[in-house]
This record gives sequence, structure tokens and C-alpha cells, in this order.
Amino acid sequence: MMRPLLVLTAAATLIAACASDSRRADAQDMGLVLSQPEGVQRPQTAADLRPGVGIAAPARMLVIGDSLADGFGQLLVERSRARGLPIDVVNRGRVSTGLSRADYYDWPANFADMAASLQPDIVVAHFGANDMQTILAPEGRTGYGTPEWEEAYRVQIRKVLETAAAAGAVVYWIGPGPDSHTNLNNHLAMVNPIYEDETEAAGGTFFPLTFTAPNGVFERSVMIDGQNFAMRTADGSHFTGAGYRLVADRIFDALIARFPELAPVPDTASPVLASAPAPLDLALQ
Repeated sequence: MMRPLLVLTAAATLIAACASDSRRADAQDMGLVLSQPEGVQRPQTAADLRPGVGIAAPARMLVIGDSLADGFGQLLVERSRARGLPIDVVNRGRVSTGLSRADYYDWPANFADMAASLQPDIVVAHFGANDMQTILAPEGRTGYGTPEWEEAYRVQIRKVLETAAAAGAVVYWIGPGPDSHTNLNNHLAMVNPIYEDETEAAGGTFFPLTFTAPNGVFERSVMIDGQNFAMRTADGSHFTGAGYRLVADRIFDALIARFPELAPVPDTASPVLASAPAPLDLALQ
């Protein structure tokens, strides 16, 4: 006597599952991006450098992201050489780019090509300043300020992290510092926890720039270790050469503390470069 009830229950379950799948498909067709199912293991970025990194086989660092990434990248190149580090830095930061507009510059796709070609051991990323807008991606269009925007943005971040994981790279994702423009500053405050969440979920290191703004707000100049740094440029968004240099050195300090094999190579640091002041400004947009 219970069989009809069991059949009806099974049928109801099947219909509900089909309806759920249909809603998921409809949402994806509309350009919405849905969260990964709970319990799905995310691809993990590397926890260690490849064996043999050192003087004879320097680590390969790839810097990606927006114009601020370009500034950090320039000083990472300079400081690696000045400090005699066994790290070859390739700077691929690109002005006026971000993760929102794949129609203009598709960072996940281009980074995949870079990773395949350069085979980085370390990836340093900075995004956010150009992403306060509608997301145009292969998955669809998602308006800024809508409930779906955050999840769509997370998907773009995950693409970058998954490529880094596939390349076997260690990841340092720089969290943007405060900005002098209120709307952009609010946007960066919103995306910073997203970067932290996604980076750490993928086994990477989130590297916030809190030391460039000790009071938690935008400041052109700050005191660090008793020394005054002219940290930010007149545009209220970018860093000065001294600011970029400070960030580059802090990144290297963190890497060396974690990976002693990246310590300076004896007698190879340039005393001229090491003692020369960084340029006051970099022409970036």
C-alpha cells in the first residue's frame, strides 16, 4: 500500500531537481554567475617554490594588473637587481585595465597566455582601481551595484587564481590602498575583502597595503619607522616612486622571510642602485 506514496515522493523529488537545474540554466543564460556548490575543492596555488631556485636558477616573478601593478612591477624589477636577489621579474602591468571589462582587455585570458609562456614561480597581482563599472565578460553582462556583481567579479578573480594554480605559482595578491576619491575609495574598501577571501581560499597570500596608510585613510605622506615618506601622487590614486619602492621592498622582505633561498646573492647587489633614491613620480594613468 505504500508503493504509490513512494513513487509520488520520488517523482516530486525529480521534478524539483529538474526545476532547480532549469532555474540555474535560465540564470546563466541571463548572464548571472552562480556560486560554486559547497564542498567543491578549489584549485590551490603553490605553497612552495620549485626545487632548485637560487643563484643558478632564479625564481621567475610575473607582475599583472592595472597601472598601479605596473608601478609596483617597475620597482620590483629595479629592487630585485639592486638587492641582488635571485628573482627575475617580468612586469606585465597594463594601464587602464582591470577585471571588469574583458571586451577591452581580457585579463584572465591574457594571463593564461602569459603563464603558459613565462612559467612564473611567483605571481604578484593588483587590480581594483578600474573595476568600478559593469562587468562585461564571456559569462555575460552584470551591472555594477546589482546583487549579482560581487559574484560575477569573484568569478573573474577565480579565473586568475586557477591559472596561477595550474602554473604551480606562488601568489601574492596586493590589496589596494585607500584612495582620495570618495566613490573609488568606497569601491576599493568593498573589493579588498573579496580579494582576501578568494586569494586565501586558493592558498595564496593576500598582501594588504595597510602600512601605506597607518591611520586607515588616504594620506599623501606617512611616517614609517621614524621616516617620512611622500607616499602618494597628486592624482590621489597612484603612488610616488618612493611609495612604489617601499611596497616592492616589503613584498621582497615577505618573500625572503618565507623562502630563504630568495635571500640576496653575496657580492651581486649594486651599491649605486641600492643607495640611490627612487624617482619621485612615475608617469602612470
